[in-house]
Amino acid sequence: MEKKARFAGIDLCRGIAAYGVVLLHSGDKSWATVNPLSAKLSYLFDFPVPFFLATSFYLLICRLNPDFSWNYWQVRLRRIFLPYIIWTGIFLLVKTIMFLALDQDNKLEELFKDPFSIIFYGGAAIQLYFLPLLLVGTSLMIFASYFDKINIHIIFPFILALLSLISYHLLIESNNAFLLGPNIASQNLLGKLELIPNSSQVNELLRLISVITAWLVRCMPYFFIAITWKFILFKTNFTLPVSKFTATILAFLIFCIIDLFRDLFLPSGFREVLLGYSLLAFGIALSQHLSNNRFIRNLGLCSFGIYLFHPLAINFMEILIKKIQPHILEQVTIFSQMIFSLPSFFISWLAVHLLMKNRTIAKYLFSA
Repeated sequence: MEKKARFAGIDLCRGIAAYGVVLLHSGDKSWATVNPLSAKLSYLFDFPVPFFLATSFYLLICRLNPDFSWNYWQVRLRRIFLPYIIWTGIFLLVKTIMFLALDQDNKLEELFKDPFSIIFYGGAAIQLYFLPLLLVGTSLMIFASYFDKINIHIIFPFILALLSLISYHLLIESNNAFLLGPNIASQNLLGKLELIPNSSQVNELLRLISVITAWLVRCMPYFFIAITWKFILFKTNFTLPVSKFTATILAFLIFCIIDLFRDLFLPSGFREVLLGYSLLAFGIALSQHLSNNRFIRNLGLCSFGIYLFHPLAINFMEILIKKIQPHILEQVTIFSQMIFSLPSFFISWLAVHLLMKNRTIAKYLFSA
């Protein structure tokens, strides 16, 4: 969502993460039986949202002279809020037309049965929840300027980062984290209190408060790790003890180890955050060896649009495959995921690239 790409490596990783989102949405248990190898592939590509969160907080915080003026907040809110509203309308319209055309009245009723979810939690399409999540997380920027003004030891933000990771871990382990689909949080706590959200106004208020709280807890580790990173960059004399090439290889290996084996040695609350930041670190290190060519830059600039647009491309591919090779839909396999994800990714990339040629569309649909 940044107007200018900062690093070629980050742009490349943005593109990879955008493809990862498409892959994850190209087949799950809601489609058909999932092949075990396909489930493992999805597990390996479970890094896009953590990476996008880590990148957003890093680019917002790790600047020498960040501007948190009222103008900044206006621009930031516009760049998150307007695409959310517009894409919510687009997906509601597309799904309504599709369900009416297919006489799927039950799915149409299901779509509109939870208006609060559509308004606040991205209920119109599964990927839209990231925007209100990011909006809530952005509110933490209020405290970023405070850390810039005070003179504290590096251990202080490090401790805060560790405590925030532990808090997120406890949120997950207690079954109170945000649950995508039902779009609720604190379900275990609210269930014990017999306050699980329903159609009543009081419970919807509790639902909103619980979701915002869960999102804040989720974003806090990203925020404090970025604060710690900034302290290391600008307030210490830290230098890499190895060459840039070695640092790049190490960053890649760390990301691979976390991606492959995170369930074996990392607490649940640590896995997601460290996965996102390890890929970000690799992207930054890789930037030392990549020229910022047009291909990579365009991929980075279009990645946010690909993230938003890709369900439309997947729906198109589903209609096409049902007509020519319907047996592919009988089971989710690596082959079926490739059949869906690769064309959907490139269709989305091309569509976003063409749409972004119009400045108005680029501004309001893709925050460019």
